[in-house]
Amino acid sequence: MRLLIALGLLTLASCAQNSAEAPQKLVRQKLERTPSLQLVKTADSTAIIDTDMFDAQKYVEQTGGDSSSEKTKRSSHEVALTKDFLAGFNATKDCDGILLVSKNGDEKPQFNLQVMVDSHDTPAQKPVWIWILGDAQSKFITKGEEDSSALTAKNVCLAVWKTAEEAQLRASQP
Repeated sequence: MRLLIALGLLTLASCAQNSAEAPQKLVRQKLERTPSLQLVKTADSTAIIDTDMFDAQKYVEQTGGDSSSEKTKRSSHEVALTKDFLAGFNATKDCDGILLVSKNGDEKPQFNLQVMVDSHDTPAQKPVWIWILGDAQSKFITKGEEDSSALTAKNVCLAVWKTAEEAQLRASQP
């Protein structure tokens, strides 16, 4: 009986070791066009919005105060958040092969992205990165809510790949 239990445990350990040694790789379909993504700026903000500073700035403006200090803080926060997102985008393997384009470039993006970050500098609260992915005509595709820039970049890229692959599959069917 002890021998059967020992053999069972060895078999279980062997199976666990084999699955840990060979992680599954995601196989990407070969696309006819490289997916391209653009961070979209709105009328009065950068591509990545710090909602805390946005609210503070609007409050000061509504009460008739000078909001130049809030505008400066908001701008510096949004530059830092954009750098965080881009670092996550560059570090995430799931983003390899996706072209990040600027508004001034010749390449028309297939996808548009808007990101809003809340509570990133609020003590004792987790940051919330809210992202909205749209197509080239700004038609809604999907959205997500993450707690870091790296996770946001990863999930945005996974959504871009999925949507691009589905679009190519639809286009290739009669």
